[in-house]
Amino acid sequence: MADFDPSGPHEVVYEDVEYASVGDASLVARVYRPRAGSGPWPALVDVHGGAWCYFDRTVDAYIDTALAACGMVVVALDFRQGESGRYPRAVADVVAGIRWTRANAARLAARVDPLGAIGGSTGGHLAMLAALRPSAAEFATTPVEGDEGVAARVAYVLPLWPILDPLARYRYLLARRAEPGASPDRLFQPQRLIEAHRVFFADEAEMSRASVRRIVEEREFESLPPIWIAHPELDENVTLAMSEAFVAAYRSAGGAAELEVFPGVGHSFANFGGEAADRAIERMRRFIARQLELAADPRSAR
Repeated sequence: MADFDPSGPHEVVYEDVEYASVGDASLVARVYRPRAGSGPWPALVDVHGGAWCYFDRTVDAYIDTALAACGMVVVALDFRQGESGRYPRAVADVVAGIRWTRANAARLAARVDPLGAIGGSTGGHLAMLAALRPSAAEFATTPVEGDEGVAARVAYVLPLWPILDPLARYRYLLARRAEPGASPDRLFQPQRLIEAHRVFFADEAEMSRASVRRIVEEREFESLPPIWIAHPELDENVTLAMSEAFVAAYRSAGGAAELEVFPGVGHSFANFGGEAADRAIERMRRFIARQLELAADPRSAR
């Protein structure tokens, strides 16, 4: 059994594989792993962001490569987006990707107990929905060959600058759009984000139904895995108050939640590399190491 090394000593390779198909659409995952060594390596499923409408499995390459270098198999998912992936279809694809990872652990040279998940922005939203309600009927509609009886559970989640309350975020965007002056953050485009909400969700009632915070507060979850939330200090896509409110709700419901604020950076900063990104990834590695240690020896919990 291969060990996780937070110093990240491994050279990383990747391959693209189909994990499911829906109609004529092929759903592809990019699988990162250490070049040397036979494993099995601990596994992590990555769900990319992009306002539920944009980007693909490659957008988190900087983070995924850095984590795989520690001795991990990182499975970065494509999923249906925009009109074709409207809620809850994108979540169903993520759940299918988690099941596929578990069902194909031997092929991937991975060990999936514990299996983690990570997701940035709206990817954090989708990852958390899958983590909290892995057996929900509405999320079990994407077929995966050979996954009969395989659970979609994950043991821990790293939501990065996540959109965990879509309705609150939508109303925040409406208010910000009305404010004069442009934001210095090029990633903050209120009108574009508002339009993405309207593409992905049928209406505000559905935004509320898909709110991770509401699911936690109303105790509709199946499980509450430990989570580590990264929030950039200068983020305007999602406010610090939103992340703080979610963490308070999660802890009140009995879940273990950590929130770390990264000074002087904006939304999705770790995707672009650099000193701040590396500092955040180092913190991700520490959290993952603790979860793996806990899974190996529950007595190590503090």
